[in-house]
Amino acid sequence: MATLRRLASDIAYLPEWARCRFLRVFRSIRGRPPPLDCWLADNPNVAASIKWQSVYGGTAYDIPDSAKRPWPSWSDAEKQELVIAFEAAWNWLYKQPSPFTSLNEPLAYPPLNQNSTTTDTDTPVTAVTESYARELYVRWIGLNLAVEIGGHVPWSVTGYTAEQLQIIFDSASVMVRRQDTTYVVCSINPGHANYVHRKDNLGGSLIAPPRFTLAFLRSANLVGATRAATITSLLNWCRDNLVHFCGYADYGTMDQHWQYRGLPPITRVIGGTIPTYPGAMTTTEHWTAGCHGTTGLLRNVLRAVNIPVQILRVCGHGQVHFLTEGTYLDHADNPYNSGFKASGLPAADLLIDETTYTTWFGTSLDNHDTPAACPNVGRRAMELTPP
Repeated sequence: MATLRRLASDIAYLPEWARCRFLRVFRSIRGRPPPLDCWLADNPNVAASIKWQSVYGGTAYDIPDSAKRPWPSWSDAEKQELVIAFEAAWNWLYKQPSPFTSLNEPLAYPPLNQNSTTTDTDTPVTAVTESYARELYVRWIGLNLAVEIGGHVPWSVTGYTAEQLQIIFDSASVMVRRQDTTYVVCSINPGHANYVHRKDNLGGSLIAPPRFTLAFLRSANLVGATRAATITSLLNWCRDNLVHFCGYADYGTMDQHWQYRGLPPITRVIGGTIPTYPGAMTTTEHWTAGCHGTTGLLRNVLRAVNIPVQILRVCGHGQVHFLTEGTYLDHADNPYNSGFKASGLPAADLLIDETTYTTWFGTSLDNHDTPAACPNVGRRAMELTPP
């Protein structure tokens, strides 16, 4: 132990490049995770995109960078939090023979909702304590970095744009801090008129713990050789499994479908639930909260393999933009549209390119609620399954 302490003291005086080279070799020999700070120093664009919203930003819809602190300005204790989460994710993913059957996920889920949920007809909000929000965020970033640095998938975040990195690494892409120090996780009301900016809409499904999410993708054999193949595999899963919920998006309906008074927990969407909603099927189904719930599911499942998903809202409906591929779903309900399901077509056929999207919905980066755009929501599914 004394020798290791002397070694740590000695390498602290080395130039940064020499210290990192030594640590990489030393840790590899000892079977330990690589030094995270060295990798982040080598990839400053990624390091700068890791942002934690530490104060209320004045709004829930467009969080200014002044309310966030990027990783380089974190305290030593905060950086160590991320190191611990990264090394835990690394050891879970790479140091045991069957990680996807032994999650060892200590994060309580779904979380205890800090919001008042007593009125059935209120819009569902999932609020968590600051400590829970921070742990959820840091555990996710730890997994994202373990997937990247360990080469778990054959693509890399290092070439991503700032917009794409924001979706994976910025806490405001998952949660928003309120004035009372609690955090609202995912969207309060994705159909709200204020959600007109693409970066603001976080989707209407409750992000699950990271290990569960990656294990689902792997256990269902949904991770392909490319991002595009992975996206279409998940869309096929949605086609084959998801069922649109009944009623309105309120606390009562959420409870009747997912037995949780808040946004639908993704673990329960994937696992299936038996609803108590009057007139609904009484079998176990993979209920989704409509197009807004499905946008949140796609976004917060694909982030486990570092695929950024952007959510758009057009004429009150949820759409999806797969940024790295330049493809879109013109309506997130399309995969389980009854006509499309019956067609037997692959879900990849639902994707439209940038040119088609802008022809149908215009070139605005934000609000598309125009008379010309509204009839085109869901158009692709209808084209594929004519009457």
